[in-house]
Amino acid sequence: MSPALRPGWRDLPPPLKERINHLLGARVIAASNPGDSGILPVAQFQVQTTQGNAFIKALGTDQPGTLSFLRQEIALSPLLPEAALHPELLWSLDEVLPNLGTWVAVGYSMRADVRPIDLSWPEEEVATLVRVVRSIGEIEAPDDPMFLPEEKAFPVNAWEILADTRPAGLANHSPWLAGRLDGLAEIASHAPDAIAGKSLQHGALRVQNILLPAVPGAQALIADWIRGSVGAPYLDLVSMLLHARINDGPPPEATLRRYGLPPGTEPDAVTCWIAVLAGHYVKSSMEPPPTDLPALRSYQHQLAQAAVAWLKTRLGF
Repeated sequence: MSPALRPGWRDLPPPLKERINHLLGARVIAASNPGDSGILPVAQFQVQTTQGNAFIKALGTDQPGTLSFLRQEIALSPLLPEAALHPELLWSLDEVLPNLGTWVAVGYSMRADVRPIDLSWPEEEVATLVRVVRSIGEIEAPDDPMFLPEEKAFPVNAWEILADTRPAGLANHSPWLAGRLDGLAEIASHAPDAIAGKSLQHGALRVQNILLPAVPGAQALIADWIRGSVGAPYLDLVSMLLHARINDGPPPEATLRRYGLPPGTEPDAVTCWIAVLAGHYVKSSMEPPPTDLPALRSYQHQLAQAAVAWLKTRLGF
């Protein structure tokens, strides 16, 4: 969904605005939409109030598939370690409003000392991004059932399914895949060991939900914790480099060579995780698009192309 088409503060029903003003303890006097607000069709905006600033997300029952994501984000927020650099949750709302159905909304504090990533990708920007993402893997995940092992939270058997079904849509990705499905399924079959660990995982990183320090001494901010999990320290870094790549970022393998992986990371484990990601995005991109996430399949297709290209590099093709 284009940011220009995404609902903003002025588009929200007046009763919901009044409820949000009450939770803020102040009235909104100005609001703006982020330049890129992601795949989820949630209304989100930065607001200036008579008491300060906040960042707000809101979603109604006309998007039931994504309502669960926002609810999970709200539930995870108080469980996240402070070192995870997550935004401070101020309040949340999950209510049936008269004549409007169910609405879920959440308000976070908004800091002025962070900024979006520079998508012209100067070398210092890449180095800072790698450092910030690696910091997540240095945190031990909370001992809480909401943080599932990554091998249970993320589908790892996509190549096996594709090898069995051999869908015609594979030709839209790469002819290289056709004769290698069984071999890729074998590589991905080692995922339970390759991606296991005790580190905190964001699990849904994009360049748009990482804000880097805008002034010396400031801390980065990592937003949109919709599915925290636990796994090996390198997982978020590898998946982040894929998302950077489809935003005109540098080749991920070159970035790994330059900045390295967490200590003790096995190269074969990284290759296995890239294979798992590639299989998931290839398979998912060929499925019918969800009605409430119309842009998702094209986004997954981009990720699939980037992941397959990286996998070929790792395997020496």
